[in-house]
Amino acid sequence: MKTILTTVITIAIFGSVLIVHEHQRQSHSVGAPPLDAVSLTDVLNKETIRAAGRIEGRTDAVEIRARIAEQIHEILVARGQWVSAGDVLLVLDADRFVKECDLANALLGEALAKKERLENGFRDSEIETARQEFNATMARLAGAEKTYTRAIKLHEKGAGSQQALDDLYSQLTSFRAMTAAAKGRLETLELPARDDDLLAASAAVRAAEARHEIAKINLDRTRIVAPIDGQILAIEAEVGELTGPDMPGALIVLSDTKRLKAVAEVDEFDALKVELGQICQVTCDASDRVLATGKVIEIEPQMNPKRMYGQWAGERTDTYNRRIWVDLQQETDLPVGLPVDVFIQAN
Repeated sequence: MKTILTTVITIAIFGSVLIVHEHQRQSHSVGAPPLDAVSLTDVLNKETIRAAGRIEGRTDAVEIRARIAEQIHEILVARGQWVSAGDVLLVLDADRFVKECDLANALLGEALAKKERLENGFRDSEIETARQEFNATMARLAGAEKTYTRAIKLHEKGAGSQQALDDLYSQLTSFRAMTAAAKGRLETLELPARDDDLLAASAAVRAAEARHEIAKINLDRTRIVAPIDGQILAIEAEVGELTGPDMPGALIVLSDTKRLKAVAEVDEFDALKVELGQICQVTCDASDRVLATGKVIEIEPQMNPKRMYGQWAGERTDTYNRRIWVDLQQETDLPVGLPVDVFIQAN
């Protein structure tokens, strides 16, 4: 009986010591405010939820790929470098796209010139030349008609052959056709452009403008720029490599890590206990202290199969989980992707 009593007392003493030690371990943090002000009674009275998670930036990791297929010409950033939105990260070989842009610009100029010519009409000198040609054919036609008329009179008197008369008639017919053609050309030059011709010319200009814009877009895409302010997390590219939109991996990965978040998966047994604003503490296997504190700022509205594992004893693996996001204190400095344990104060 005495042995049993001694054993119970020993277990109670060591249990109390372990509880106090664990509380002190979680209350000391690297770069986080201490939690020593919280009494042991308060800790024991609070229900704590443990969830496996990882560190993320303020934004999710942004994977950047090339939007055109071409060789990598130059890489302008390094891992860990901070960049601003619009900064050039990587340059592709642009020679082909420069030529395509020049060609599209030349075709646009040609289409604009044709449209302007239709709108302005023909030059006065061209119209005057056509008028003189018409007058000349009219004069030749008048001479041919007189000659043919005299030939008919002579033929009626028996002074001319039928062959000569036929030749003069053919010549007269030819002059009449030439005169009609010259008249038609003069009238065409003097008339304004037809509406359908103007519509066709306008459409050709719009098509040329579109081709030019596409060529400029493709040229711009040879310079890959940062879509957001952030830090370069990874570079998976080498100068001279052929890249394109169908490549399996991203060329560059970046994220805004000026303010960090922890994303964690809460077990389905505790999924309904998490609420916005709950206080959290973040630890990891690499440190025996609390790394950071924060609060829940977002809760996923659906359950999904477990994807994060804390590797602790008794962890449920074949289960559904609810994802939460914890906004960490401003001065926290941790690597993105670090596996962590998130302790959520549920009440």
